[in-house]
Parts: sequence; structure tokens; C-alpha cells
Amino acid sequence: MKKISALVILFSVVALTVTAQKKLYLQQNPRWVEWADTPIVHPVPPEHATQPAVMLLNEVKIDYRVEGGHIVKHSTKHVLIKVLDSRGIARYSTVGIPLKLGTKVPTIRARTISPSGKISVIDKHRILIGMNDEGHYVVVLPMEGVEKNSEIEYLVKEINPNDNFGNEEFQFDIPVAKTRFLLSYRKNMVVEGKAHNGFPDLTPELMNNRLQYKAEINDIPALLKEKNSFYDLHTMAFEYRVSYYNNDNEEKIKLNTYNNLARKLFDENYKLTAKERGAVNEFLSELGVLANGDEMTNIRKIEQGIKKKIVLYPYVGYEERKEVIAARERRSMSVYSAGYEDMRDVVDTILAKRAASYKGYIRLFAACLTQAGVKHEIGWAWDRSEIHIDAAFESWRGLNYTLIYFPNQKKFLSPTAISLRFPIVPEEVAASKGIFCTIPQKGEPNGPLYKVRRITPLPASENRHDLHASVSFTKDMDARVDVSHEWYGMSSAGIRTQLPFVRPENMKKYVNGILELTSNPGEVTSYTFSNDDVSNYYTGKPLTLYASATLSSLVNKAGNRYLVKVGSLIGEQEDIYEERQRIMPVDLQYPHSFRRTITINIPKGYKILNPDAVRLNADYLNGNLDNVISFNADYQLVKDNKNGDKMIITVNESYAQLHFPVFEFERFRQVYNTAADFNNVMLVLVKK
Repeated sequence: MKKISALVILFSVVALTVTAQKKLYLQQNPRWVEWADTPIVHPVPPEHATQPAVMLLNEVKIDYRVEGGHIVKHSTKHVLIKVLDSRGIARYSTVGIPLKLGTKVPTIRARTISPSGKISVIDKHRILIGMNDEGHYVVVLPMEGVEKNSEIEYLVKEINPNDNFGNEEFQFDIPVAKTRFLLSYRKNMVVEGKAHNGFPDLTPELMNNRLQYKAEINDIPALLKEKNSFYDLHTMAFEYRVSYYNNDNEEKIKLNTYNNLARKLFDENYKLTAKERGAVNEFLSELGVLANGDEMTNIRKIEQGIKKKIVLYPYVGYEERKEVIAARERRSMSVYSAGYEDMRDVVDTILAKRAASYKGYIRLFAACLTQAGVKHEIGWAWDRSEIHIDAAFESWRGLNYTLIYFPNQKKFLSPTAISLRFPIVPEEVAASKGIFCTIPQKGEPNGPLYKVRRITPLPASENRHDLHASVSFTKDMDARVDVSHEWYGMSSAGIRTQLPFVRPENMKKYVNGILELTSNPGEVTSYTFSNDDVSNYYTGKPLTLYASATLSSLVNKAGNRYLVKVGSLIGEQEDIYEERQRIMPVDLQYPHSFRRTITINIPKGYKILNPDAVRLNADYLNGNLDNVISFNADYQLVKDNKNGDKMIITVNESYAQLHFPVFEFERFRQVYNTAADFNNVMLVLVKK
């Protein structure tokens, strides 16, 4: 789970004094001003007339300064977008600007310019700060008067005292007419940069006694999203990190290395007081953890004990008072154990109050595993769908997932993912990489203090979804379906996480959405879940859903024939029938597979006219002739003159490989679309 900082964002909107400004013109060589007093309306660029919108200007300025002995990042973003149709109106009527944690926002200006030139300024009281699905703060600008051929413009200034890493994206799913980028910093600093996906390779230049990276680009084309791709990895971007700083003594200090990160992880999680160790030992006894006991058993007991007994709060506010204060978003548990100058999660207090922040949770895991003698490493991991992972470019950016690695088990645990259990990790980090602290408890290691590890996901066979369906027919030839779904490993994580939060009155609708058999929840006659508790990650028992439904829509009558939509029983399958050329490679989230068995109980006196319609097969073999993805459907007919014949259909689908370059896309698409084609298979029932 992504960490959410406890830092409070200080937000205020102040006026910006602008002097001697010139008009803003869209020409080949426009002279942009930061905020024009009298903006003009620009003509529709004819080459972009079919787009929902076009970004006329994307201007980004980064300025690193030293304030109060600390490196502080000042950022300015100025955007001007021309809205061209109803799609653009829907998209840009509200604008969300993500903020990094700990950021101050001294200036926000926003306005809409109508096609006739009318200006609607967004009042500062209407500007909101919200939070997105990933737990990040977002400035929300409700734009007024957005219509066809209108323009929206906003200017945001930010100050962040803790941001030594960055990545500026300059390509979007709409074209960008003009891009300007400036990164400036003191000449006694070293800021390393790295260009991605066609952004210019920049070299810092000395200007006005400061070094700067500078770029100006015209006409960046739109990059449209494609199915099964990691969009953020393929946009034009510039990544940077503050690497060195020369202090007043001319000492060259390398900042934010992976060794620094490993030392930070060690200092935050393994320096305990005697009182804390005593509290941990009592807790381990409560959990039944045995000293030098079976390692796997102890890992499970510690994880289950912490996640069941200790409440995880995204924010814990320490205050120098003895009472405990609880509210929806914050909880103080310090009991005078930690003050403002020494803000840390105290393990004995956590155990006494049975509540902790994310940071406290991780400290508690480290303490329990250490006291139990379980060899482990704490690390931070990247979401591989969002970050260009390059261990040589030592960036902490995007290391938002805390994991614990067990060298003896060669598997990982996600300490703050309450609904997961060892060895299941969030799908965002499956097959990704992380930086793990290798500092031993006693003594210092020789060489690096860290190791870059790949988070090896479970194989496709262990992340499986099995389906067993039996179809029989009423006298009116409606279909009665009895079905069981079994989810193993990571395939079960989504439903296991959601189930506890589904209200009883909504459960039938929720089940119907899983089954994908009918649009009418009333046709589901019964259902039951089993093995839904998260402890079954340990036992390997699959999350199972048994259900029955009577479906009139599964069978259509055509003259004296009945058409059975057997393909729909495996659930809706996406297809990739794209007409335009594929741009991005294929990336899947984690290895997974499906096994399905469908039994058609043929009514007595009937036969299936086209059984071979279910025989669809496609395989993708790699260079070693290993079958890395596949879809195979077959059947057999079982004769039963007394009760009616049966058709038993087996469908096996597997995705063991996760990445496919663009030149292999057609082979991938063949397998992927074969699964979608099966969705459309109909069996024809006729009287013998």
C-alpha cells in the first residue's frame, strides 16, 4: 500500500503582481508571459481539429535553492489548453493537479476564456484540495464556462523542502503545441538528468552564475493509451535527482544514495529501547511465537497477529499529552513518549494502544521478526507500471511500497497491506524491483548496505481462476446454471479485499457482477462464499463462490433450433481489434491462468449440431519453444441414452510471460483475441 505522509499541506492562494506584460500570441516563435493581463483567444489549429483538445502551452520551471541550510525545490507550472469538442468539455470542466506530500502552494491562478473573449476567473474560495485513489493530495480547479473552442489556463507555484527527485512528463493523450522546460540550481550542486522517450538529451549550462537544464519543443504529438500497456513508461519525460552538494567547507557530499536509504531504513526500524523489546517479547508470547521455532510458522503468526490485533491508521498525530485522541483521520498515541522534536513510533506504546501509523506498523514488524530470530530484510519497492527502474540512476522517486524479504523463503511480505497475507504482494509491485537493507543486526556489512532485488511473483499456475459450470434446461428451454468459481493466489486478492466492505443489501448485485451471467441480479437464485478469510492465503484454499441462476437470456430460439451462448459462461473477455498501429509494448500486471470446465446437459431427444465451434486454440512459443501464453478450448461428448447426452468443454488459458515488445504484438494479440472470440461461441441445439 502506498505510504501517505503525516505532513500537513499548508495551502493559501495569494495574488501575483504582474508588471509590463505583453500580449500572448500563438505564432511560430511566441513570446510567452507568465500571466497575461489581457489574454487573447487563439484560432483552432487545423491539424488538430479532430482532437478533443490541444495544449497550447505547457511550461515547467524548477528552481533548487538553499534556504535555512536546506535544499528547497520551487516549482512553477503554467498550462493553456484549447477545448475543441464535447469530449474536451467533459474532461476539462474540472482540472486536478497532483501535489507531492509536504508541498506548500503559495500561488494558484486559474481562468476560462470563452470563444468571444469573456474571462471567467476561478475564485480562490472555490479551489479545493482533495485526495485521489492513490492517497495523494490533488488541487481541484472547478473551471467555469468551459465550452467548444474556449480555453482554460492555470498557473501553480509550489514549494517543497524535501523533494530531491523529480520526473516531469511532457507528452499526453492530446497534442502539445509549445513546451518550455527550465531546471535551475546553484553551481555548487550537481543535478543529474535523464531523458525518456524522445525528450532531448540535455546538458547543464552556466547562466547568471547558476547551472540550468533548458529545453523548448514545438508540436509534441498525442500518445494515446493502448490496452495492456504501462502508459506512464512511454511518455516523453525528463527525470532528475539532486546528487551532490558542496557545503561551505567545499566538502562534496553525495546525497540520497541507496546506501543512505538502507541506513535510513535501519535507523528507523531497528533501534529499540529495552522497554520496547520487553513489550515485543510479551506480544510474541501472546501470539504463540516460539524462539527458534519453525520460521514459516513464526512469520505467519507474527503477520496474522499484527494485522488482526493492531489497528492501522494512515495518519498518527503525536501530541505531548497523556490522553489518547481519536478522530476519523488522525489518532494520537504518544502518551508523552514522543515529542515534536523526536517524532517516532514507539513500539511499547503501539502495543499498549493496539494502533499504529504505517511507519509504526513497519517498526513493529521489524521488532517482532528480529526478536523471534527470523532473518529478513526491509525494503522499498517501485510500481513498475509507473517508474523507469534503473538501479544505476539512484533515485528514491516512486519507492512507495514497503516489503519485507525473507532470504530463507525467497519470498516477500507486504506489512501494511492489511487484506493480504504472505507471500501475496500488491499487484503493482509483482515482477518489479526494490531496494532492501542488508545491514545485519550485529556489525557492519562489507560493501554496499543494500541490495536491489526483483520481487518475483508467484507463477501463473498459483495465480489461478478455476470455473466449473453445469448447464441444464427447463421445459421452456430456459437455462439453469450451477457454477463454482475458485480463485487462488493473487487472483483472489481483489475479491477478498472487497468482500468485507460490501453491504448485505448490495451483496446480490456484487455477486452478479462477478458471475457476469446476466444483467438482472434477480435471476441469481442462490450463492455462497467459502474460504473468504484472508488466513486462507496460508492454507492455499481457494476463495470459492457457489451460485445458481436461471437464465432466459442464455438461450435464443431460432425456428426449430435453440442457440446456447456457451461462450458467455467464461465471463466477458476483452479484445484487441485495433485498426491503428501499435505504439507501446504489451505489459501484463502479474502471471495468471484460468481453468474452466463447462458441462452442457443436452436435453433428451436433442443433439448439438456444431460441437466443433468450441475448438479454438492459440499458443505463443518463445525462442526456447516454451509455451508462455496460450488459449485452448476442446470438448468431449458423453453418451447417455437414459438421461440425455453431455458435452464437456474444457478451456485453459495461461499468461506466464509479462512483457512483449511491439514486434511481437501480433502474436500476443492472436492469443488474446482467441479468448475474446470464444465469448461469441454459440452451440446449436436441434432435435435428433
